[in-house]
Amino acid sequence: MRFFMAKVLNAGFLCVDFIAAQLPAIPGPGEIVYAPAGIKLRIGGHPANVSVDLMQLGAGRGDVGLACAVGDDVLRDFAVRVLEEKGIVVFLQEVEGEETSKTLTLIVEGEDRRFINDPGANQYLSFSHVLGALEKFKPEIFYIASGILGDFDFKVWELLRYCKERGIVTVLDLVKPVGKSWSYIHPALRFADIMHCNVLELKGLSGLASVEEGLKWLINMGVKLPVVSNGEKGVISLCGDKIVRQPAFKVSVVDPSGAGDALCAGIIFKLSETLPRKRFEEISLEDILELLLFGQAAGAACVEKIGTTPGVTAERVRSLIEEQGERIRRSTLIEG
Repeated sequence: MRFFMAKVLNAGFLCVDFIAAQLPAIPGPGEIVYAPAGIKLRIGGHPANVSVDLMQLGAGRGDVGLACAVGDDVLRDFAVRVLEEKGIVVFLQEVEGEETSKTLTLIVEGEDRRFINDPGANQYLSFSHVLGALEKFKPEIFYIASGILGDFDFKVWELLRYCKERGIVTVLDLVKPVGKSWSYIHPALRFADIMHCNVLELKGLSGLASVEEGLKWLINMGVKLPVVSNGEKGVISLCGDKIVRQPAFKVSVVDPSGAGDALCAGIIFKLSETLPRKRFEEISLEDILELLLFGQAAGAACVEKIGTTPGVTAERVRSLIEEQGERIRRSTLIEG
C-alpha cells in the first residue's frame, strides 16, 4: 500500500562526499592516518540527501524531483547514476568549465565532524533553471537549501513567493553562507511554511544567543513552523505561542553527517501523508508533534551508518518509533 501522496521538488546544492569515519586522529604535517572504515564515496548536499531519503522512506518513483547544478566532470556521471537509480526525477543544470561540488568529511571518534567543501558548480545554479523545474514538475511541497548558491541565493525569496501564491508548501533549509551575510535570506522568511536550522545557524541568522528568542524572531519574520536541531538534546520548535522541546532518539552514532537532512526528509514525508486530509494551515499541534517524531526517527536512523543516506530506511524508522516513540512522546515538553 502506498502512503506517500504529495509530489516534492527539492532544490539547491549538490555535492559528492568523500567520507572518512571512525578515524583515530587527524594527521599532523607529514603524517598519514589509515581509515579503519575506509573512505566512502557518497552523494551529498542537503537537497540530494533529502531526495534520496524520501525515496528510501517509501516515496514512489516520480514523486520526488531534484533541481541542482553539476560540473562537466566524472563526478557528474556518478551523481546522475545514483539519483536516477533511486527513481528521482532529475533536473540538472550542467555548468561548462566547472567541477561538481565536493566535500571532504573527516570524523574522528568521539569528536564532531570536520568538513572541507568546494562549492564548485553550485555557485552557478540559475534562478530560471529551478523555476522551470517548478513549472514542469508541479509539486505540492517545495524544499530548498541555500547559502552557497552564488547570486541565486538572493532570489530564493522569489521562488518561495511563487510557491506560496500557488498553494505549494515551502520548506527552507540553510548552510553557513559563502561570500554574503546571513541577512541575504531575511526576505525569504515570510514565505517559509517550515524552516530548519541548527542552533549555531539560528544564532547567526537572528543575532540572538537564546534559542527561544531566536524562534520568536523567526515567527515574527513570518516563518510558520521553525524547527531547530539541538544535537543529542533533540529538536526545539515554536508552534504558535507554544515552545515544543522533543528529546532525541537514543542510538549508537557512527557518522552524524546528514542527520539534519534526514530530519527534514522525515518531516516532509510525514507531511505528505497529512496534506491530502488537511491544508498546512489546518495542521494541529498534535500533527506537528508527529511530524517532529518521524523526522527525528529518520535523523536517528541516519547516524547509525557511514554516509548521509544509507541508514535512512522505512524499516529502521518504523522500528525506532515502535521501540522509543512512546518514551519520546511522554518526555516531550510543551511550554506556553
